Amino acid sequence: MKKVILSLAGVLCCAALFTSCQKGSDSDSGSGDSSAAAPVYVELNVTIPATEKMVEYFDMSISYEAGNEKNTVATTEASWTKTFKVKLPCTIDVKRTVTLKAGQTIPAEEKISYVKGYTSSWKFLDANSKELRGGGFDENTNKGTNIGTKIQEMLGKSVFNVSAEFSFDKDGKRL
Repeated sequence: MKKVILSLAGVLCCAALFTSCQKGSDSDSGSGDSSAAAPVYVELNVTIPATEKMVEYFDMSISYEAGNEKNTVATTEASWTKTFKVKLPCTIDVKRTVTLKAGQTIPAEEKISYVKGYTSSWKFLDANSKELRGGGFDENTNKGTNIGTKIQEMLGKSVFNVSAEFSFDKDGKRL
C-alpha cells in the first residue's frame, strides 16, 4: 500500500510540475495581448480650414516642426491637412500666418466669412506601425462673418493666425 501511495504522490508531483512549466512557456512566447505593448509613435492629423473669401483675399502659409521635419508651405486651399508620424516623446508645432495679398483691397462693406482655428486627431502606434489605441480629437474652430472694414482690423491684430502645439510623453499621454 505504501508503494501505491508513494507512486501516486510521485505522479501528482510530476503532473503539477509539467502544468506549471507549460504555463510559464505560454507567457514567455510573445503571444500576449498587443494592447499591453508600449506606444512608439504618435500619428497626428491636423486640419486648418479657411473660407473661399480668405483664399481670395489672403496669402496663407503654414509652418510646422515635427520630429526631424521642419517646413513652411504656402497654401491656396480652403483646407490644409497634414498627417505627421513622429517617435515618442515629441512636440509638434503647427502655425498658419495670414497676410493680405499684395495689391489686394477688401471692400469696406463686403461680408466676408472666416475661420480661425484647427481640428486634430491622433492615435498611437507600436514599433511596427500597428495601431495600439486612438488618442483623441480636438476641434478648436471659430467661424464668423464680418464686413470688410472689421476684417481689415482683425487682420491687423493677427486674429486669423493659428498656432497649435501638441506634446506627448513617452507613454503616449498628451501633455
